[in-house]
Amino acid sequence: MIWAVVAGASLIAGIIQTVTGFGSVVFLMMVLPFYFDMIDAPTLAIVTNQLFCMALCWKYRKYIRWRLVLPPTLAFGAANLLTLPFVNGLDLHVLARVFAVFLMALAVYFLVVARRMCIRAPKPAAGVVCGALCGVSAGLFAIGGPPMAVYFVAAAEDHATYLACMQLLFTITGMTGIIGRLCSGLLQPEILPYAAVGSVCILLGAVVGGKIAGKLNAQVMRTVVYAFVGISGVILLLQQL
Repeated sequence: MIWAVVAGASLIAGIIQTVTGFGSVVFLMMVLPFYFDMIDAPTLAIVTNQLFCMALCWKYRKYIRWRLVLPPTLAFGAANLLTLPFVNGLDLHVLARVFAVFLMALAVYFLVVARRMCIRAPKPAAGVVCGALCGVSAGLFAIGGPPMAVYFVAAAEDHATYLACMQLLFTITGMTGIIGRLCSGLLQPEILPYAAVGSVCILLGAVVGGKIAGKLNAQVMRTVVYAFVGISGVILLLQQL
């Protein structure tokens, strides 16, 4: 059962990120905490997603704007690494409850707040602050990409640059996150077989997503995904009470 869940969730995650530019880890973290604890679930999500992000980064490499992406990426990675040593000392039940509330807040943010925001030409300092906050979130829950998507949408001059910057950020911070979790004892060998299956399936999802991307409305897909994120948060919170 767990193998099928990991494979299916990874396949769908690959489709979502290929169509929308982000959201694969969000979807994985909507599913995995029901089957893994809050130490293994974020680690599995990050490891599963890493090869996929590297492939997309390579695909869009010529559109990368280094001066735009490096400041928030470095802040993200540093905050992520500084947060990880504290995760082992946290009560997993409390962390699960906080994560459930975080999912609900994330859903409300994207379904209600983000679509009304109009951010124009953010300054590099805003990217550093946003990256640092997202790095803390990624350290705790493996989710830090969505707010960075809002930043890069405003900062990038076109969609290809946006995708390139997002995937480079995910590639660099994913690697630092994996190394940090390994050094902090948060990466258990038992999850690696699941991560291998997930990595293959998420790449298959990318292939499927590439074929159907032109036929789907990305905004509608985002709305559906984040509605389910909120519902999952409610269910997870009820389970932890």
